[in-house]
Amino acid sequence: MKKWKQLVVVGLIAVSMTSCKSGGQQNQSSEAASEAVTADLGQTGEDASSSSEEETGAVELPNPFEEVDEPEALKKIGVSMEVPEEAENVTCGIISGEVAEISFQLEETPYTYRGAVKAEDFAGIFEEFEPDAVALSDCGADEDLIVRTTVSGGRLANWTRRGAKYTLYTPKAVEDADLFALCIKLIGKN
Repeated sequence: MKKWKQLVVVGLIAVSMTSCKSGGQQNQSSEAASEAVTADLGQTGEDASSSSEEETGAVELPNPFEEVDEPEALKKIGVSMEVPEEAENVTCGIISGEVAEISFQLEETPYTYRGAVKAEDFAGIFEEFEPDAVALSDCGADEDLIVRTTVSGGRLANWTRRGAKYTLYTPKAVEDADLFALCIKLIGKN
């Protein structure tokens, strides 16, 4: 909440500075708006940063990630997911009641494995991809297994199995053969 108040004040200062270039009348209205917001906040400068969230009555947003103890619990949203036995640092959870997620490491490479029945575009990768993709047929999935590469070298695989959609992402530049082998293991456990 403190940062929000500071951002409002900084934004108003920026608006005031921009208004100075346009003429005096707008500048006066910007100053009045700045003073009104400061009065609404009930504080200025250092006072705003020393206020606690409890005093302002701020409401925290709920965390959409619900941690679960084991992959078996992910079946409640309609997906079947397990990781290889040699996986380390395994954590499981459900995002917004629709997307199952298992994070794990294999040979020091981090992976994020997700599955969903209802959700669309749930991989959570907000990065550009290279134009080419690699596909593998006859891998146990309902359709081809598709692997794409991000411009930074990460790899994203996706497939469908028994009415559910799955993705596997790693930020590392894993070789096609190694990624396909891991995906085939995961598909076999769907």
